[in-house]
Amino acid sequence: LSVPALWRILKNGGFRDNASIRFMGRTKLGWLLFLCLRFFKIVRGNASESECSMAEMRSVSGESLQYERYKLTAEIAVSVVDGLRKNSVYQKLISILPEDKIALYFEKLIYNEIFQLVRLLCTVRWCLRNGEEQFMHTIVWNNNSYAVELQRAWPDKMIPIVCYGSLSHFFNFQPYKSKLYNFSQDFFASLLPKKLRPIPNKKSAIAIHYAEGIDLKRRSDVFWYPDSKIEANSGLIYFDRSYNHLITKEHVNQIEAMGMRWISLCWRRNIPCNLKSVWRAPWRGRVLLTTFLKNKDFRIKFNSRTGKWLFKIGIDLLKDVEYWLAFYRMFNIKIHHDAIEAGLQNVAQNIALDIVGGVRIGKQRSEICGVKGDEFGQHPNHVYFMWNKRAQKSMEDNKNRTDYCIISGFPHDVALQKKNNNYDSMRENLLGKGAKFIIALFDNMYSPDLYYSKKMMISFYKSFLEWVINDNETGLIIKSKKQSILKNLTEIYELLKKAKITGRCLQMEDVYGRLPSDASHGADIAVGIGISSALTESVITGCKGVHCDLTRLYSHIFYKIGYGKVVFDDIDKMMVSLKRYKENPNNEPELGDWSLHLDELDPFRDGRGGERIGTYIRCLLEVFEKGGNRDEAIRNANKLYSERWGSDKVITLAN
Repeated sequence: LSVPALWRILKNGGFRDNASIRFMGRTKLGWLLFLCLRFFKIVRGNASESECSMAEMRSVSGESLQYERYKLTAEIAVSVVDGLRKNSVYQKLISILPEDKIALYFEKLIYNEIFQLVRLLCTVRWCLRNGEEQFMHTIVWNNNSYAVELQRAWPDKMIPIVCYGSLSHFFNFQPYKSKLYNFSQDFFASLLPKKLRPIPNKKSAIAIHYAEGIDLKRRSDVFWYPDSKIEANSGLIYFDRSYNHLITKEHVNQIEAMGMRWISLCWRRNIPCNLKSVWRAPWRGRVLLTTFLKNKDFRIKFNSRTGKWLFKIGIDLLKDVEYWLAFYRMFNIKIHHDAIEAGLQNVAQNIALDIVGGVRIGKQRSEICGVKGDEFGQHPNHVYFMWNKRAQKSMEDNKNRTDYCIISGFPHDVALQKKNNNYDSMRENLLGKGAKFIIALFDNMYSPDLYYSKKMMISFYKSFLEWVINDNETGLIIKSKKQSILKNLTEIYELLKKAKITGRCLQMEDVYGRLPSDASHGADIAVGIGISSALTESVITGCKGVHCDLTRLYSHIFYKIGYGKVVFDDIDKMMVSLKRYKENPNNEPELGDWSLHLDELDPFRDGRGGERIGTYIRCLLEVFEKGGNRDEAIRNANKLYSERWGSDKVITLAN
């Protein structure tokens, strides 16, 4: 709700006596203007913030409305980009860069931009289906960059969308602040003598984005390295910022102790660095951008709003591609491993690696949801390592343009190595307090904009905490996704406190990056909310497990595998089954039993997933070091992997 939005609503005749406005956010000036208009009775309607929870609302199929939102957003984004292809600016871009990667970049960009917009559409549809609001609806959106194509692709003509140009970017100083910050760093780096600049790599190298850390007992960016037989100096770990944990001098020392190089892409207070450890891209040599800009007639010809937007985004894309080109050439990068899925930089990296003949690799991080649009454009890799064959369909449905999928099994080998005294000590601790039946519990993030609501999480925890308090033989190991989740659930604070006082409820600390197996190895059964990745990982590593799917994702294959046995959509029914199982496992012999379906989760389960991935990377690197090109490197690695692990474990997606 802003001043331009109110003006557009007035022009559209949106202030009839019975009209109302629901907004997702508001500016102070916009809200003040609305109050003034209502005070002077220029408008008679009301305005309020939309407080709907996507998790609590259901689609026609009964599933969380969030799943419908993902699917719709993806479909609209693809349709909009299809319409943009005819634009002369778009045509100019695809004459410079690969067309399929250009489409991927714009699809992902538009997906991100309209994600909140589609939330409004899904909410209005839900209200109409449930008879809550039998009014005429119009959605007003503060972006008209590609309004014509968006309106053409809009899936519901009964709920029209009106786009308007926002002036907010004129008052948003953050982009200018970022540009000034980058300019100052680039300018300072350009003044440094060569002896104070980073040293280029002579041999082929592997770029490793530091995002999850290097602790091999947790989720790690170098999980594949120990058994790969790759020389340590082939690895170059780079920092761009801290992700969920502070990067310290100790981390740098650990990298150096491994024998790997490291580099920072900027000077930041939260990254320990010195002059020789910071790399900044050179200002000169932007050939792609020069090619795009050199035709003056081309710049003058387009005067449409969409053309101007495409031109601006095209410049941003080409700058990103040339940034990564400079990075790869400077350090002779042939392989790039990155765990980060968000943002557009991964598409730019893919394009830059196409140009230098390198390989971008990624790995499956969590259980596949199986909903179209859920991981849209998040994995634009040349090679993608997945736990099982189910990930292939997700790659295709989400327009990732992945070339090869390699089935490697669950990658974090340490999870299958039960040689950890902490597992035994937690179990012994609970047994010593009288527990005879121990549950590992996994939660997830919640908000009105996610799969899970706060109401769901309270219900989930309340059921188990009350059980522990009332049953002297039940123990609980809580492994939260993030420390803040339980901290913010003030409604269950007293219950949690009482459960802990019994001595039969343990809440794991320092949870960032910790593997679910840290909790499940000490449990008799594990329970995760939703189609839980933590629960699937626990099952792979040998624990019985149950998905408490309050989002009711009925389209997921787990419902076919074992509804009422390994996945429940009703928490009360699940608790009845768990308590029956606790009293006598013969009461519920199939509860949490995945024995007939383990191959569908991980066909290996041998604790060698990291070794397989590391060996594949080594095979790539060996060809590059001999002067071979990317096609030869991938073909060789695929051949060797097929011979060792089976031809069905290498899946070709590239045309």
